[in-house]
Amino acid sequence: MNELSRLIADIKAGKCALILGPEIFYAEDQPLHAFIKNRLLEKYPDQIAAYYERDGFFLLRNPDDKPEMQDEVQYLYRTIQPDRHLLIKLIEIPFSLILSVNPDTWLRDLSFEYGLPNRFAWFNARKQEEFLMPDVGDANSAALRERIPQYYNLCGCIDDPATLVLDYDDLFRLLEGMLGAPKLPEKMLARLKDTTSYLFLGFQFDRWHTQLLLRLLDVKNAARRFALQSPVPADEGTEAFLLNQFRIKFLGNEEKLIDKIHETFEIEGFLRPLAKLINPRRLTITDNLQKGNLAEAISRLLEVSRGTAAENHALLLSARYNNWQSEKNKGTHDSRDLFLQYNQITDGVLNLVNEL
Repeated sequence: MNELSRLIADIKAGKCALILGPEIFYAEDQPLHAFIKNRLLEKYPDQIAAYYERDGFFLLRNPDDKPEMQDEVQYLYRTIQPDRHLLIKLIEIPFSLILSVNPDTWLRDLSFEYGLPNRFAWFNARKQEEFLMPDVGDANSAALRERIPQYYNLCGCIDDPATLVLDYDDLFRLLEGMLGAPKLPEKMLARLKDTTSYLFLGFQFDRWHTQLLLRLLDVKNAARRFALQSPVPADEGTEAFLLNQFRIKFLGNEEKLIDKIHETFEIEGFLRPLAKLINPRRLTITDNLQKGNLAEAISRLLEVSRGTAAENHALLLSARYNNWQSEKNKGTHDSRDLFLQYNQITDGVLNLVNEL
């Protein structure tokens, strides 16, 4: 069995983790992280004392300027148009777990746009947030198409600008949190221990914090580790170190790997189905789900379903949400149970939108 076949078999079994790095997406013909860096250097020349190119972090003259810069990063990410074709392929391929060192929400947003249930969370170095990982399910065609992916941002999220990593203080706080408390969620760590393949896209492995991340993710315990060669390949010494320490096999600069994986799953009928949400009212529903506004999404769903066969189902979802909100306000229920109920209601909204 060749390397691609082993990788595909691990994806089917739910034992492959896809890791997205800072060079997976581009903006204005440059890697996304370089685009963000250049924009911040242009806008805040007086607030930035230095930028350390090798590590990719700023040195700020005054820490009080950081919130303004974090807000600017949030704004930039929300105005960037990523490679939509690549994103669609990533959500269609039935990966069970996609981790990212980038703070964007594009996978989540596009999944909602196309009516795909998903789970999304991010690491917050200031507090621990446990969650329930979606079940992997069987490796048959129906289960693969219905598999709910977990998207997880390792380095914060633009939905919470305070979690963004801009300078060494942010990085050390992040690493301290991962190594001590709050740590990565236990269920996430348990899933990683069962992972047999890692696929890295868009990474520069010569950065020390990237190599530390490999250790934190228990990469050495996996049977297979693949990476596409970065546009700026590592030097021979670094590549030899990675091969010896982590046994990462570089697949050259083969840019069509995701296309090959996607094509294989398409031929076998294993891709997740995408709903064509053309009706503007339906798009409004999914837009509210992207923003975490489930109450407004249900309100819109009630309007769209009125007078249709789906009306009773929409009313039931509305009742379930009101009951969930009441239990949440009481503060007497386990947060994990509430999280599960919230996701079930969200999935119900998406599924009903697809049926309308």
